Amino acid sequence: MNGMAKGMILVLMILYIVSPIDLCPGPIDDLIILLIGIAAQKNLPDY
Repeated sequence: MNGMAKGMILVLMILYIVSPIDLCPGPIDDLIILLIGIAAQKNLPDY
């Protein structure tokens, strides 16, 4: 993934976490989105 895609994922992740509209009430979905965002930021080898 290039830098622009990583930046967009980071911005979308932050917007979802701070927005009052969630898929599920409570912190569970926010933690899941945070973990997905962190995993997307990792440098994984391209196969």
